Amino acid sequence: MKRAKITLLRHGECEGGAIFRGQTDVALTATGVAQMQHALTQVTAPITHVFSSPLQRCFGFSLATAQALSVPLQALTALQEIDFGLWDGQSFERIYQQSPQAFDAYWRDPWASENTPEAGEALSDFNARVETGLMAITDALWLQVNNDAALNQQAELEPHALVVTHGGVMRCLMGYVLNAGQSSGLFANLALPYAAIMSLDVYWTDNVEAALQGHDNNPQFKVSFTLHWPQTAAMPVR
Repeated sequence: MKRAKITLLRHGECEGGAIFRGQTDVALTATGVAQMQHALTQVTAPITHVFSSPLQRCFGFSLATAQALSVPLQALTALQEIDFGLWDGQSFERIYQQSPQAFDAYWRDPWASENTPEAGEALSDFNARVETGLMAITDALWLQVNNDAALNQQAELEPHALVVTHGGVMRCLMGYVLNAGQSSGLFANLALPYAAIMSLDVYWTDNVEAALQGHDNNPQFKVSFTLHWPQTAAMPVR
C-alpha cells in the first residue's frame, strides 16, 4: 500500500469582525498570524508540499511557510471559501436585521438551492469544486510516490501536503471523507476554530496500477482516506 498525508490548516483570525467573509479578501490580524504559527508547531511530520487558497488570509502564510521549508507552493482556486454573493463582506447582524427569514433558512438548510444568497455560490457547486481541489492535491502526492518508486528510493518520508484553507472547505472535506452526504450539521452545528488542524491519511492499494487498467490511468480511482478529527493548538499562556 502506498501512502501520503494531508494536513489542513484553517486560517487564523481576520480583520473585519463577524462577517460573511467568503471571498472578501481580508488580511489576518496579528493574533491570526500568531495562531497559525503556533498551530504549525504542532505539525510534526516533515512537509513536502504546500497548497493554499489564493485569498490573502491563507496565501501570505503559505508563501512564508513554503519559502522557510524550501518546498513547492501551489495556489488552487478550488480551495477558496464559498462565495456568499450579496452577503459577502456584510456583517451577520446586518444581514439578520435586513433578511431574518433568509438568514435562518440558509443556516437551517444551506444545501437547498432556494436558500442560496442572491448572486452567491450554491453549496452543491462549492462542494464539487472543493472535491476537485482534493483530487488535484492527491494527484500531486501520487506523482511524488511514483517518482520515488521509479528511482528505487525507500523513502523514509511519506509525501505530506500542508493545505492552508478555510472553514467551509474543511467542512466539505469532512463530509466527503466521512460519506456524510448533504449534512447541514457540518455547517450549522460544528465549531471549527481559527487555526484548527485536520489531517487525512491517504492510501493507494499496492495493485493500483493493475486496478487502473481501463480507467484512463486516473489515480483517483483507488484512493481512500482516513480522517483525524479537527484539533486546535492551544496558544501558550503569556
